[in-house]
Amino acid sequence: MNIAGHGYGDLGGPFPAIVERARQDKEWHQALTRFGYRRVRQAYASQMRRSPKDEIFYGVEHLNHWPTMEFVRAWLKTEKKRMVAKVRWTFMAAMLATIAGALTFTAALSVLR
Repeated sequence: MNIAGHGYGDLGGPFPAIVERARQDKEWHQALTRFGYRRVRQAYASQMRRSPKDEIFYGVEHLNHWPTMEFVRAWLKTEKKRMVAKVRWTFMAAMLATIAGALTFTAALSVLR
């Protein structure tokens, strides 16, 4: 008896469509991440100029993945939001450090006078 398979053994058949779609989405996401945001954005824009009616993104075909244009558009949007949020925290930390430095400098000048 296979404990992990709850006694069913090898199912042998294909997985349900939702499981296959989730696996495919994960593979596409990893392929796009490996290729990089800038290159994907550039390839996406180029393909949209050449053939806007295509439903398949050919920018990562060398990685043996053919995601849909809708998936790539959503991935680009999500990645842009993630990068903006990352930069926003870096900017806020730099701004707080600058303000703290200015306050320290002002306090030091007032003590020296």
